[in-house]
Amino acid sequence: MKTETTISLEPELLQALTRFLGANGHSSLSELIEEALRRFLASEKRKTYDAHELELINRNAERLDQEAEDVLAYQMEL
Repeated sequence: MKTETTISLEPELLQALTRFLGANGHSSLSELIEEALRRFLASEKRKTYDAHELELINRNAERLDQEAEDVLAYQMEL
């Protein structure tokens, strides 16, 4: 079920969206905007996930570096 809402856009943006709509097979402006918002939200979610992962790596960097050095030292002994 969809909920109807209203948004205000600059005329240039609306014109660009309308041109894009016709050229890319979307059936309506609502469909195009829904897709754009889904992609935006997925991108933001990914940024949050990536930032969390980077924080974990940085928090454990010293221990991970030591483990890597240990593995390399072991491989050199062969």
